[in-house]
Amino acid sequence: MSNHTQFPTADMPASVIPPPPGVTVDFDHPRQQKVLEHYLIFGIGGTIAFIALCQRFYTKIFLSKGLQIDDAFMFLGWVASVVTQAMLVASIAEGGMCAHAWEMPLSRFVKYSIDVYVTAPVYMLCNGFTKLSLLTFYLHLSPQRWFRICVWIGIVVVSLYSGCITLLMLFHCNPVRKAFDFTINDGKCLDVAVLYIATAVSNIATDVMLFILPMPMIFNLRMKIAQKIGAMLIFGIGSITIATSIIRLVLLPKLLTSTDPSWDAAPANIWTFIEGNLFVICGSMPTLRKFFKHFAPKLMGTSTNPSSYGAVYHASYANQQSHNTKSRARSQYQQFSDQNEMHTFHSDHKRGMDDDSAFTSIVVAGGGRESADDMSDKAILQTKTVTIQRD
Repeated sequence: MSNHTQFPTADMPASVIPPPPGVTVDFDHPRQQKVLEHYLIFGIGGTIAFIALCQRFYTKIFLSKGLQIDDAFMFLGWVASVVTQAMLVASIAEGGMCAHAWEMPLSRFVKYSIDVYVTAPVYMLCNGFTKLSLLTFYLHLSPQRWFRICVWIGIVVVSLYSGCITLLMLFHCNPVRKAFDFTINDGKCLDVAVLYIATAVSNIATDVMLFILPMPMIFNLRMKIAQKIGAMLIFGIGSITIATSIIRLVLLPKLLTSTDPSWDAAPANIWTFIEGNLFVICGSMPTLRKFFKHFAPKLMGTSTNPSSYGAVYHASYANQQSHNTKSRARSQYQQFSDQNEMHTFHSDHKRGMDDDSAFTSIVVAGGGRESADDMSDKAILQTKTVTIQRD
């Protein structure tokens, strides 16, 4: 007898919930929603994310100082994103995800539940690893104590909440198997939808934190307003996932009272796919300028603006120098490139000295006089090291 019949019948496989009255059930060809959207986002968005990651690694390995810990975190985040999307796409193809629970035989619903049980903590790891990648990258931006303390606090916070939510998603049922085996009647479970909402809320909070962290440093830069806005946009683009997390947060509460989670979760899962790809794409943007500058220098262009800056200096260094020397005229500065490259400064305490004194070594791209140039570092043509002793 065909499975395409009125539910229930004696020879039909059991489903986890009965259909609404008058609904015709088709186990072989269940109705599904948002299927094409999932396929397109996984196929196109996943490909773009992979290209972005390859660009990042190529730039780091061949055009920069090599891979670092932030690249390892980003790679792990990408793997977690791919695993999450691939498993859910496979579930869609099998008639699980995006289908009504009453149009799935019990065996298929158990398989769907296992997929969801596995992908939820894996996606939480994607979130955590990509956030840690950006935070460890921040450690290279400035040696200022307050900034590094804030970054380390962010690293601890992201590590703790990512680990806690991941463990709760894995062990929210007692016994654990009850999370995906509906034949087990004994035991208790937390509401996993609450954990999904906690994930979205934590994403929003940490995305806002990652956007705000470098802002004071940018505000204090001695540069034109337009250049400050440009620097803010660079960091702001990486926080575009705030929008996706907010959309997911709006969609997820429906799951709290849902009796048909495989169907009701489909719209929120679309934004999970988008967010997972954006984590990798946005996280790979810091190397994009150097990559295009190497392969398409004309596309990036050069600067003839005599007041353009070749590096992002923190205001504390500029202010310290400007108190001691006068600004030099900039009319002689012509044809500078790489105006938005970021460099860091390292402050080393000399061994054997008191804590109140230290040497700050600043490597500048240039020669000429030792007086400050009021941030016009692109005018300097040779490398020079200036040592400032702080008493």
